[in-house]
Amino acid sequence: VYVYTVTNYEGLLERTGVLWVTPDIIAGALLCFTLLELARRTMGFALPILASVLLCYAIWGSYLPGILGHPGFDVDRVISYVYSLDGIFGTPVGVSVTYVFVFVLFGALMEASGGAKVLMDVAVSLTGRSHGGTAKIAIVGSSFFGTLNGSPAANVMATGTFTIPLMKKSGYQPAFSGAVEAAASTGGQILPPIMGASIFIMMDILGTDYASIAKAAIIPALLYYAGVFWMVDLEARRTGLRGLPEDEIPRPWEVLKERGYLLIPILVLLYGLLVAQVSPLRAGLIGSLSCFVVGFFKKESRLGFKDIASALFTTMQSSILVVAACAVAGIVIGVLGLTGLGLNIASIILNYSMGLLPIALVLATIVAVILGMGMPTTASYIICATVIAPGLVEMGVAALAAHLFVLYFANMSNITPPVALAAYAASGIARANPLSVGVKAFKLGLAGFLVPFAWVYGPQLIMDGEPVSIIYAAVTALVGVLALGTSLQGFVGGTTLGWISRLFIAFAALLLVFPDVISDLVALFLIIFLAIMIAWRKRRASANSEAVSGLER
Repeated sequence: VYVYTVTNYEGLLERTGVLWVTPDIIAGALLCFTLLELARRTMGFALPILASVLLCYAIWGSYLPGILGHPGFDVDRVISYVYSLDGIFGTPVGVSVTYVFVFVLFGALMEASGGAKVLMDVAVSLTGRSHGGTAKIAIVGSSFFGTLNGSPAANVMATGTFTIPLMKKSGYQPAFSGAVEAAASTGGQILPPIMGASIFIMMDILGTDYASIAKAAIIPALLYYAGVFWMVDLEARRTGLRGLPEDEIPRPWEVLKERGYLLIPILVLLYGLLVAQVSPLRAGLIGSLSCFVVGFFKKESRLGFKDIASALFTTMQSSILVVAACAVAGIVIGVLGLTGLGLNIASIILNYSMGLLPIALVLATIVAVILGMGMPTTASYIICATVIAPGLVEMGVAALAAHLFVLYFANMSNITPPVALAAYAASGIARANPLSVGVKAFKLGLAGFLVPFAWVYGPQLIMDGEPVSIIYAAVTALVGVLALGTSLQGFVGGTTLGWISRLFIAFAALLLVFPDVISDLVALFLIIFLAIMIAWRKRRASANSEAVSGLER
């Protein structure tokens, strides 16, 4: 099929969807079939089933009533349209083969040279001493890896084999251990500098540069991880878990002094992307080549033939998942474009929201999470960017804010039951029930679910505004994330909270979503009032305990 595509490229461009010939249809049908099977083998049934249903919809859509109906298209025309630059060979595949491969290669070479081990040791040295330090190691370490990796599930498999057994050994329950790793790995897809493959597709769709998207994404990503980190800390304090023994914690300066040079490729990559502002392809290539250069500094980090071969094999394993997802997503986009379903879904969101932005955002969240279930982040973002983002933009949401919104929730589907790919991957390592891991991972990430709504109403969170307003928005959003995390855990300051207190704290967290001084002051008053009440109850309980102890003596 690919030989036929290359040798007939010019003719295919001219005949797409209108003047096809029989060999075009045969080649297109074979390509669709093999791509669906490739996707099934690499990521399961969810995306192939969605693509198959939509292909059927393109052919028999005339039987559907109302806004979902369309005149219907012949099989030949559907295949010809999908087998084109408007379908399979469109933006998703173009971006994946242009950018994804080189950045996955960069991550594989970093791991082969030992740079990944340095990142993990730094994570251990920074968080290993604190309460429940092993879970915090997983959060910090997996965030480092996740931003370089194109798949949360693949990141779980790469880092979870170390972090999950370490958490279980320190006293965490298996399901919670898997949930921490799943939530941490999922956040890597929204964490600059790389943000997986989605950032490059967003660049192409929006026609903007890398730095603008990375700058906009940094505060929301940090807020997400702050929420996960806070809930893990509360869980550790509630269960009395301590950090690692001192002899198992490396000293950060010693790690950086001995092997810090292995992190130079990351600096090279960031310099190329943010300072020199060369193309992402060139920056990724230079960063990958710098892994070879810094590896020669010492014998133990020098990349030999076996190391390079292993890195290339790992690159292909990881890349095929993303490329297959992008190719099948191209089938979906082709059908959406041919039938107009994408615009119809946007119209449905607008109609059902009755022109109210909060309802539209909730509907968009539900649709994004459902569309993303069982699919890699890249594929689910592509589909959501096609069917959801236009509706939000039409309601007045800025294009960048709308696309980050759908990316965020398409990514959150990795930890949203019942189909949560990252949680399923973690459950295998943790030897825990997949549903239990998924529920706990969803709970850990739930505090961060406030963040996208916050930046829609307060674009300062995506660096759109004056420095003072950006700082104010970030601080109030952080307080809201921590408040919601406290409500979900039901524990703070050594005190277990009742349901009424938890509801009040959750309400205060929701008030902090809206960038309004009055709502912020009300939320702050509620939080301070509850803090005083909790301190008073704790003091009273301590006094009663001392009195009882005195009577016993």
